[in-house]
Amino acid sequence: MVKSSVWLLLFAPLVAIAAPDRDAPTATADATADFTYGRAVVTGTVEGITEYLPISSTGHMIVSDRLLGVPKDPARLYAGIVDRQGRLVSQARIADDYLVIIQLGAILAVLFAFAGRLAGLLRGLSQGEPAARGLALAIVIAFLPAAGMGFLWKEAIAAALFSIEVVALALVVGGVVILVAEATLRLKPAAGDELGSIGLRQALTIGVCQCFALIPGTSRSLATILGGRLVGLSHAAATEFSFLVGLLTLTAASVYKMWSLGPALTQVYPAGPALLGLAIAAVTAFLSVKWLVGYVSRHGLGVFAWYRIALGGGILAYLGLA
Repeated sequence: MVKSSVWLLLFAPLVAIAAPDRDAPTATADATADFTYGRAVVTGTVEGITEYLPISSTGHMIVSDRLLGVPKDPARLYAGIVDRQGRLVSQARIADDYLVIIQLGAILAVLFAFAGRLAGLLRGLSQGEPAARGLALAIVIAFLPAAGMGFLWKEAIAAALFSIEVVALALVVGGVVILVAEATLRLKPAAGDELGSIGLRQALTIGVCQCFALIPGTSRSLATILGGRLVGLSHAAATEFSFLVGLLTLTAASVYKMWSLGPALTQVYPAGPALLGLAIAAVTAFLSVKWLVGYVSRHGLGVFAWYRIALGGGILAYLGLA
C-alpha cells in the first residue's frame, strides 16, 4: 500500500501540470490544439516509467488520459488531414496513436542501456557466432506471434477492449497471476542467465505469452517476463530477454503507426511537444530499465503484483461508486 501511495502521489502533480483549463475555449479545428506541452510531459513521464515495468504502460496512459480529460471523439474528423490510405484522421486516433509513437523514447532507452549487449550481438552475428545467431533467432521468434496477431486483429481488440474498465480488471488479474507465478516458480531451477542458450521452443512460448499483452492493462513486460520464468529462465535473464524482445516489438509498432498516418503525422503532432514527450520518455525509461534488472534479480515481482491489485481495485471501486 505504501508503494501504491508513492505512485499515486507521482500522478497527482503530473495531472496538475497538464490538466486542461476548464474556462478555456473548446478545442479548435486545428488538430494540434489538443496536443500541449503539459500533456507531452505527463504522457512521456508515464510512458517512460511504466513501459518496462510489469504494470502496463498502455493501461496507465489510458488512465492518465482519462484523468486529464484528453479529448477523444472518434466522430470528430479534421478536414484536410488524411492518413496514408486517404482517410480523414479523427481526434480519437490522434490521441491513441501517440500512445504508441511515444514508445520511440523507450526504444532509445534500451538502445543506450544495452548498448554493450547489442554491440556484442551485432559483432557476433557478423562473425557467425552460434550463440549470437541463436539469440537473434530467439528474439525474432518471440516477436512474431504478437506481431502477427496485432497486425490482424489489433484494431478489433482495441475497439472492443480499449476502456478504463478493461484496464482495471486486467491490472487486478495480472497481479494475481504474478503472485501465483512467484509462488509456484520460486523453487524451479533457473536455466541460467546466458541468453544465447534460449531455445526456439522457449522463445515461441515467450512469444505466445506476449500475445496476452494485446489486452490493455496486461503489460507486455509482464507477459514476456513471466513467459521467460515459465520456460525456466532466471528473473534476470527473463527480464533482459523481455527488454530485447520489446525493442523489436515497440519499434515495429511505432514505425507502423507513423507509416500508417503518412502525411498526417507532421500535421497532427506539433514538433515541440512531440519531441519533448519522446525525450522525457527516453530518460525516464532508461532509469526504469537500469533499476528494474537489479531489483527483480533480488526481490522478484511481488511488489508489482500488489501495486497492480491496489490500483486496479481502486479504479474499479471508483467506477462503481461513480
